[in-house]
Amino acid sequence: MAQSYNSVIIIGAGAAGIAAATKLLKNNFNNFIILEAENRIGGRIQTLPFGDGHIELGAQWIHGEEGNVVFQMASAQNLVSDKRETIQQFTNSTFVTSSGREIKSNHLREYINVAYSVLDDSPKDDLERFMSLGELFQKRIENVLVDTEELPLKQFINWCQHYQNSYNGSDSWFEASAINIDTYKSCPGYPAISWKSKGYSTEKFNDEVEHLHIKDKVIFGKEVVKIYWSGEQAEVLCADNSRFQAQCILNTMSLGVLKNLCNELFEPDLPEYKLNAIQNLGIGTVDKLFLKFPYSWWSKNNTGFSFLWSNDDREKFIKENKRRGWDYLCDVFGFYICDNCPNTLLGWIVGPAARNMERKSLDEIKIGLMYLLNKFLGDKYTIPFPDLVTRSQWGSNSHFYGSYSFHSMNTDKEGKANSQLAKPLINSNGKNILLFGGEATHSSYFSTVHGAIESGWREADRILEQFSE
Repeated sequence: MAQSYNSVIIIGAGAAGIAAATKLLKNNFNNFIILEAENRIGGRIQTLPFGDGHIELGAQWIHGEEGNVVFQMASAQNLVSDKRETIQQFTNSTFVTSSGREIKSNHLREYINVAYSVLDDSPKDDLERFMSLGELFQKRIENVLVDTEELPLKQFINWCQHYQNSYNGSDSWFEASAINIDTYKSCPGYPAISWKSKGYSTEKFNDEVEHLHIKDKVIFGKEVVKIYWSGEQAEVLCADNSRFQAQCILNTMSLGVLKNLCNELFEPDLPEYKLNAIQNLGIGTVDKLFLKFPYSWWSKNNTGFSFLWSNDDREKFIKENKRRGWDYLCDVFGFYICDNCPNTLLGWIVGPAARNMERKSLDEIKIGLMYLLNKFLGDKYTIPFPDLVTRSQWGSNSHFYGSYSFHSMNTDKEGKANSQLAKPLINSNGKNILLFGGEATHSSYFSTVHGAIESGWREADRILEQFSE
């Protein structure tokens, strides 16, 4: 027997689910609940206190200004930082080789600027359209950058791959299609804007959630294991055997969950076109590693450190540390100063290495990261042991199975998979019974918070229209 009956069930209290709930309540539509598998709202937004500041385990920046609903809401409440230096944290960082040598070539900044802009231009022909981002990068850069002893090109390109993967959300830039350049629409303005203080958790930004009592609509700890969507009513079965019925379900689960569970989650099975959309869109793992030190041991003007591994050093490191399981450390491509958190460095790691890292204990990670930092920087700096260490685990968390979506080599070259994923399913009476929201359902702003919010508003409009008839 169902525990409750509502007009609508929203699955997931992430950005899309909360955005949908907000719009429903603002339009005096109250007959709904939100089922959330975690014990918090936010989904892939997770802000935590850390030492004397705050860190973002998930979504961190506001991507663009014009047309970005997050920027519009945050700037209206004076929550946006005036600084526009986020990208410079990477490009102006100190590049160091695995032998501990700091790169001081006069060509370094030129190489960085070229590498950063080489994927700005759309694919020029069908040949480029059918390339991966990795292939396109290599094609465009091969005649531009020259290998030198003072600036080893292969090591630099390997760093570029890791950086690009962290931006796209792919495990490898050979998995991401070149069509991402066209299908993903950037909002005009600075591409990665920081918050003034507490990021997405800031009280003012969540005032609306509190004012509308959205949390009263959320039932936490409800991991959905089955969605029945045939007939006039829909039903949801949770892992604790609780059941909920509704006329309509809005599913905002992440693409990673859909990929892993789509063949067993829905009854009846999803239509073939939707299964294809789920399987052909991509999602990878982008993780963060936070180290808070007792003091800032790096120079005041230093924005971070980028690590350049040689193939020989990498192979030697993995062989020597095989028993320790430290191979993942070779894919930590740098550490950078952390906004809104003093004396803290943020390390980035992507792909299979990130999921490997997620299986380690924090003590193991702390020892490994200190070894890594001393390998690259120990000759120049005396590095104190960190006071605090934490990390994200987006790849292994069964409520997410990944960080954010991208267009893979299997995605149709017109980029229609997102709209196919977003298409509602109807019952025998021609009514919408199963709706889909979330960043992966946005055709232009996939992978972003503003895309997730817009998708939630889109589906709320669909619900309001249906129940007004």
